[in-house]
Amino acid sequence: MQHRLKRLFGWLTIGALVGIALVPTPALAAATTWHVSVGAQTPDMGEQANGFFNKNITVDVGDTVTWTDAVDEIHTVSFLSGLPEPPLFFIIGNQLIPNGVAFAPAGGPTYNGTGFANSGLFAAPGQTFSLTFTAKGTYPYLCLVHAGMSGTVTVNAAGTAYPAMQSDYDRAVQPQEAQLLGQARSLIGAAQATAAPSSVTVGIGQLVPGVGSLAALRFVADKRVVHVGESVTWTNLDPQTPHTITFGTEPPGGPFGAYAPSSNVSGGHATLSSTTQSVNSGFVANDPVFKVKNTFSATFTAPGTYPYICALHDTLGMTGTIVVLP
Repeated sequence: MQHRLKRLFGWLTIGALVGIALVPTPALAAATTWHVSVGAQTPDMGEQANGFFNKNITVDVGDTVTWTDAVDEIHTVSFLSGLPEPPLFFIIGNQLIPNGVAFAPAGGPTYNGTGFANSGLFAAPGQTFSLTFTAKGTYPYLCLVHAGMSGTVTVNAAGTAYPAMQSDYDRAVQPQEAQLLGQARSLIGAAQATAAPSSVTVGIGQLVPGVGSLAALRFVADKRVVHVGESVTWTNLDPQTPHTITFGTEPPGGPFGAYAPSSNVSGGHATLSSTTQSVNSGFVANDPVFKVKNTFSATFTAPGTYPYICALHDTLGMTGTIVVLP
């Protein structure tokens, strides 16, 4: 499985989303292709805005909408057409099993408001999904990975004047993305201000009504100094995104292989006696769908430098270090 699939993954008050000047513009004679961005992120990939930009778009029958993955976090673009939302995975015993229905593309290149149309899992920036709309209506869609991340496509009869053009949508979302990412950065600052010397925040996030959510994919602080015999406690403060604390060699099986704790973890705790020892916390998360706790602790019995990662988001820069002094 490609390493990019390792990104499996409060309230923000937005006084008012930037409005679009809805000045009717004559519809183009030929079919038009429209563009929606999936997610937004900071240049270091540490802060993620899990939303569609622009989430609500109006087109005409015969037009095409193309969604483009703009981030290194995973997402889907999924039209359910009134069908039940498929789960992203199943938990069987101590294993996390991907649901092929959610992960695989579905539906054809056109959409008339019926059937399941799915992008499959976006796992790298630049991936796209396109649908040509063949019937009037307002069609909701969502991301199967991130709760609350949703949008609509309103389709009018062919030849209807557009309420906004692509440039209008693009201008509207730029300040919105900047505001959301700024709020995500402030979450890291809040975590730094409140973390105790022997504790680490394992990601922090916030639900954003009307948009989706924010996620700061970082350990805060990413370096802790303790003494032999002392312990460190990690706590996940993100309402939905899971993380791991993984020392040494990662478990086999990609992101799903990291779901279960390694055999040397008991009751959410491990003892590390060597800088070369491998320990995997398993998922730590607040979302009850994962059926896990949101904390992990480790006691260090030998001096040295202990690097560790989140096995889900290390390629986005989520890494940390524990320095153990005698």
